[in-house]
Amino acid sequence: MAKARLSAQQQAIKRGGHGQPEEDESGRLVLYGCHAGPQTTFKDTMAQEVLYGGALGGGKSYALRAWAVRYCLTYPGARLVLFRRSYRELEETHILAIQQEIPSSVATYAAGAHNLIFNNGSILMFRYCEKEEDVRSYDSAEFDAILFDELTAFSSWQYTYLITRCRSTKPWWPGRMIRAGATPMGIGHQWVKERWLDPPDAAPNKIWKGPDSEGGMTRQFIPARAIDNPALMKMDPHYVDMLRALPEEEYRAKALGDWATFSGQFFTRWRDGIHSYDPFDIPPDWDRFICHDYGFNAPFATYWFARPPNTEAAWVYRERYGTGVKHEEQVREAFHITEEHGEKIRGVVLDPSMFSMVNVKGDRVAAMSKDWERAFAGISPVIRGNNERVSGWRLLRSMLDWEEAPNGNVLLPPRLHISRSCPNLTRTLPLLIADERNVEDLDTRGEDHAADALRYGLQHAFGGRGQEGYG
Repeated sequence: MAKARLSAQQQAIKRGGHGQPEEDESGRLVLYGCHAGPQTTFKDTMAQEVLYGGALGGGKSYALRAWAVRYCLTYPGARLVLFRRSYRELEETHILAIQQEIPSSVATYAAGAHNLIFNNGSILMFRYCEKEEDVRSYDSAEFDAILFDELTAFSSWQYTYLITRCRSTKPWWPGRMIRAGATPMGIGHQWVKERWLDPPDAAPNKIWKGPDSEGGMTRQFIPARAIDNPALMKMDPHYVDMLRALPEEEYRAKALGDWATFSGQFFTRWRDGIHSYDPFDIPPDWDRFICHDYGFNAPFATYWFARPPNTEAAWVYRERYGTGVKHEEQVREAFHITEEHGEKIRGVVLDPSMFSMVNVKGDRVAAMSKDWERAFAGISPVIRGNNERVSGWRLLRSMLDWEEAPNGNVLLPPRLHISRSCPNLTRTLPLLIADERNVEDLDTRGEDHAADALRYGLQHAFGGRGQEGYG
């Protein structure tokens, strides 16, 4: 196994003689020294949901490990988990480093299980969720505390699902604690900012109560700056200057920890006040369509949209979105809702993978599209969605586009309108970012299920590229 290169702070601590176990005034082992300022605030806070976020080099990853190890030593028998988006990131950032930081007299690393096992019975697990649906592998898991590194690499859905696994019946449990480190930018930039920085009660270092609809936990945002890491500044005083070579937005995010910058947004023309509308009864002479993206572990997304006569505009008016719903139930619900409202549907446009007659194991199976065909027989044709991603996104972006008048009013409205009764579509569209390798496509690590469903539907209704049946 490759040897980890210690961070500036780790090297400074080792040189200072703190690489061996010491004890604090209460007799508790101290394995990590924390700098005065943000790291100490992060270590000591009793807020339930804490984001230590900001610049590269601020000591966030180190602080996460320090917090986790301190918890494990304080509460014998604790079960903690530290998440990153990929295993490679886990290994390079945490797994190799922690094996050098923790003496074997305190804990040993079990490579096969990716667990750090403490002599007092505590376990710190290192896990990753590379795909959206990977979170489902933790359905029955229980953790006393949960940590995330580079939270902006996760989708909002992944985070909100995983934190429900923080639960315990142990008599010593101090309560639910979520700890996260993050750098601005990434697929999760906007939702992280909206959760910790934007609410009216939020302020740097302040502890405040989150909304009951999001769990009602106390929250705290602790800003991280490279200059708050004296070990780094001593060993590499020109580190921040080096980052000036980055594009301005990246420099502000990664060197200064500026959350106001948001680079790479895919649907840049989205404006909630322009594209969202309050629900109204769709006139009976408007053409109606259904579009659907399948999911079980990851979210499924079903949308109903309508096109007024003689226009090139679409009004999305209904949404069904969720996880853990069986395919058959998704079909039944879409049919019953349509039937209940007496709607005439011009086409049901499906995720093209649903027409496959071979499953992931290579076995021949009945295509999932057959269930939709049976349910909507005599009501609507079932269309195989066009999966040409770039042309589909180009169409969607063109329909979102609008023209602004000199006075700031809307001169030419967009062609795409989304009802406020479709909260997951209006929530996720503005959060999606471009793929770094192909700026004409979006990064599929984001929560793109609603956008995919809409793309299939719009391409059929306005691009003429869908195919009926198996075509």
